[in-house]
Amino acid sequence: MICWSCEKEGGPGPFCSACKAVLPPEAGEDRFAVLGLPRKFEVDLGAAERAYKDLSRQLHPDRFAKADSRARKAALARTVEINDAWRTVKEPIKRAEYLLELAGFGLAGDDRQGGSETAASKKVAAAPAFLVEILELREALGEAQQAGDTVKVAFLAEGMRGRAAEAMKTIAAALEGERFEEGARALVALRYYQRFLDEVAAHEERSLSGGEHG
Repeated sequence: MICWSCEKEGGPGPFCSACKAVLPPEAGEDRFAVLGLPRKFEVDLGAAERAYKDLSRQLHPDRFAKADSRARKAALARTVEINDAWRTVKEPIKRAEYLLELAGFGLAGDDRQGGSETAASKKVAAAPAFLVEILELREALGEAQQAGDTVKVAFLAEGMRGRAAEAMKTIAAALEGERFEEGARALVALRYYQRFLDEVAAHEERSLSGGEHG
């Protein structure tokens, strides 16, 4: 990238290697590289957080309040970039989604803004048998909740937490081995497990709220 200030090759990183002016983000730079990390699922979160905080201090827009307008815009754009990078890297699920996106894999039905599904992605969906099984488990959960069977609810929730933990292990191993489709399928399953557990938590919250007002 040519530096806007000295018109020399700026080099890698947020600052020009020649004049130290802040440079705007480069198109296509992945979020791992922004924090100086290798593109992989297993990351050193301590190092990532230190890099994030260090860059945040160096690029905080307040430091450029009286600078050239191009420097202010570049600092603001860099701040947005490093915030996005940290939000992605620090959360295992977001990190997995992003790695799959970079590898060209999306999750079928993932039309959320910022989700991993793109027009060019290979979309991975849950198997029909899996969906039937999840539906049956959710029906069992609903019946147990309606009957006030807290033991059954706890049993179902514990089983689902175990499945979620195993899915996370599968995702980590698959992404480390670049078995992206396997990782995507495990991530699809994990989303269903989390929705199940969210239902359990929501029911418990409603029950507690009703008890307080009862």
